[in-house]
Amino acid sequence: MKTDAKTKNPLQLILVIVLTILLVSCREKTTSGVVLPSGAESGRSPLSNDPLWDDPDALTALIISDLHYTECREIDPLLVPGIAQAPGITDAIVDEVIARHPDVFIMTGDNTNSGYDRDVAGLLPKLQKIKDSGVPLIITTGNHDFDLMDAPTFEAAYFGLIDPVDRDPASLSYTAIVKDVVFLAMDDNATNQGVSGAFSPETMEWLAGVLSKYRSRPIVFLSHHNVLYGYGQEGSASHLIQNPELPQLLRDGGVKLALTGHMHYQYVSQQAGLWEILSAMPFSGGHLIGNLAVGKTTAGDDTAVKDPAGEDNAGSYRILYYAEPIDFATYGGEVKDELDRLDRESAEYMDEVFSQLLEQKRIHGTKKKKVLELIGRYFDYFYAGTLAEHAKEIKEDPSYERMIKALWDYNYGPWMQLTVETTRYSARELEISW
Repeated sequence: MKTDAKTKNPLQLILVIVLTILLVSCREKTTSGVVLPSGAESGRSPLSNDPLWDDPDALTALIISDLHYTECREIDPLLVPGIAQAPGITDAIVDEVIARHPDVFIMTGDNTNSGYDRDVAGLLPKLQKIKDSGVPLIITTGNHDFDLMDAPTFEAAYFGLIDPVDRDPASLSYTAIVKDVVFLAMDDNATNQGVSGAFSPETMEWLAGVLSKYRSRPIVFLSHHNVLYGYGQEGSASHLIQNPELPQLLRDGGVKLALTGHMHYQYVSQQAGLWEILSAMPFSGGHLIGNLAVGKTTAGDDTAVKDPAGEDNAGSYRILYYAEPIDFATYGGEVKDELDRLDRESAEYMDEVFSQLLEQKRIHGTKKKKVLELIGRYFDYFYAGTLAEHAKEIKEDPSYERMIKALWDYNYGPWMQLTVETTRYSARELEISW
């Protein structure tokens, strides 16, 4: 696990630790003090009370990514607690979608853990239940969907659940239109299926065409791999769509928002007026689901929305987004109890990991206790999607430098420093004008 972290770009280290930190869903205080999301910041955003959600002409959507559905009992749930209860948790998600009845339900890839035919066969009836309830689905491909599945098999399995308007002849990309909002559901695995994200020249040409076709409408871009996260930095090839002209093409086409996933945690990025929301993995982290509303402004509205980038943007559409914990207690009481137990086991495991790392760096006693407490607060904020709001607090803590130095050679330090210093926007809510 130890690497020469000082010789690597910090961004490259993110994927090294994804399976050892990012997927862990720790929720309660353990014996030595590591505290992860306890619910203190898990309430709904004030944006949830905005009248736009009740506007019958506005579009509403629920969004998840990286479901990684599986019915394989042999998968170790220690690092991804919810994967041990994938069928039950997915049933709870389905019940919540049906009960809340948004205008559309969106999944941005890695729908199953490997594309295994039995897992796909288990997931499809659950998604069909959503469609049968009258909620349309928009589903994109993900790299894990192609571990054991090819493009024709994916199409045969999933395209019966969706209603494409335009189809890309060169990939599984398509458009879907709901209440005047155009969704570009992109297949970013077309050139290197299941390995990295990229569009072929033919798909880029098709994308430019549909952007021109729908230029007068609000357009939301959907993909599994990322559009902006880590853009221009080394080590981004594994998660960033490898078409450097893509962000500007989207801006030129009037796109304000991209919804992606792949990294398994909640994050918001912005460059030159284009926003990206990375949706977290429901089985781990904060167990979040995203809420989106897109609606027209009306006469008398104050349309000059001060967006988080600091610019006044008068527009004819408003976009509201907030993420919240999935309501497992309401739609799956037994599932919630078991998930809490698995979460506690993960917390105990990660608490022991950090305790040992600090001991190896000869940090003991009170100093160790304070560093562990800071690690706990860091992850509390990180999984709640509120690290941007608390970055100053973390950096000014007397134990911050000791924490980063102690964990530097184990990859955690560079990654934690990177996220604290570069996370600019709340990952829990976003309001912009179109």
